[in-house]
Amino acid sequence: MNAPASPSSPTPAPPPKFADFVTFAEKWLLPVVSVRLAENRREGTNTWCTQWWSHRAVAVRIAHLHRGFEAARVRKDGGAVNLYLLNHVDAHFRRILDAVNGPLHACTRAHHVALASLPFDPVPLGWFGPELSSRSKARPAEPEGEQEKTPPLRFGTFIDFVEQWLLPVTSVRLVGKNREQTYTWCRQWWRHRGVSLRFAALHAVFEASRVSKDGLAMSSLFISHIDPEMQYVLDAANGPLHRCTPDVHVEMTGLPYAEVPQAWFGLPGTDTPVEDLGFGPDFRALNPRLRRS
Repeated sequence: MNAPASPSSPTPAPPPKFADFVTFAEKWLLPVVSVRLAENRREGTNTWCTQWWSHRAVAVRIAHLHRGFEAARVRKDGGAVNLYLLNHVDAHFRRILDAVNGPLHACTRAHHVALASLPFDPVPLGWFGPELSSRSKARPAEPEGEQEKTPPLRFGTFIDFVEQWLLPVTSVRLVGKNREQTYTWCRQWWRHRGVSLRFAALHAVFEASRVSKDGLAMSSLFISHIDPEMQYVLDAANGPLHRCTPDVHVEMTGLPYAEVPQAWFGLPGTDTPVEDLGFGPDFRALNPRLRRS
C-alpha cells in the first residue's frame, strides 16, 4: 500500500496527451484547421504542403504549438484553450498558409518544393567589437550558488543565434523591387545597425523563452516578437533593407538630424517638465535683448 503524499509535495504534472509534436499534428492540429486552399499566390489566399515536416520553418512552429497545447489544456482557466486557438493556432497558421509570402508559397497540396532559408555571409571576426570576437563565447562565471539557478545559454552570442537558429527557421518569398507587401533581404545583415540591434534583442527573448516554465513561451516568441520584427526588417518597400537584395548590399544610414539650438527645450539651468517638451522654445532665450534681467 502506497504511503499518502505529503501535503507539501508538489502535484505531479499530468502526462501529455500526445507523446510528440508529429502525433499532435496528425491527430489533433491538422484535422481542426479547415480553410480554403487556393494555391495561386494571390493576396489573402492559403496554400499547404503535405510534406510540412520537410519545411523547418513550419515544423518548428508546430512543435511549439504542441508544447503550448499541452500547457493550455491543463490550465484551470476556462478560456485557456480558446485563447490558445485564437492567439496561437490562428496566428501561426496565418503565417504558415500565406500563399504569397509564406514558407509554403511555392508548394501545393500535390507538389512539394524545397525552399531555402535566408542566406547570409559570415560576420567578420571582431565586427561587433572584441567582446563578441569569440564565436562560442560562454556566459560569464556566476557567483557560487547561483549557477544552478541560471541555465546556460543555448547560443553564446547573438551572432550564433542568428546564423544557427533564427535565419534557418525563417523562410519567405523574396521579391524585393521596392514593391508593397513583398519581402527583401541582405545577406550582409550585420552591416545594418538597426537590424543587428533587433536580432540581438530577439536572442535575449529566445534565451528567456527557451527555459521558461510557461509552455506557451516559445510559441509567443514567434507571434509577439519574431513575426513582427521580421515583417519590419524584410519590408521591401519601406524597411531597413529596402535598397538591398539577397545578393547585393547597399550601405544605408539612419535618420539624419540637425543640431538642436541652445535652450530650444528650456532655459539653461531650468528643469522643464517632460510633458512640456516639444511645445516650442521660449523665444526670449533666442534673442538676448529680450531676456529678462
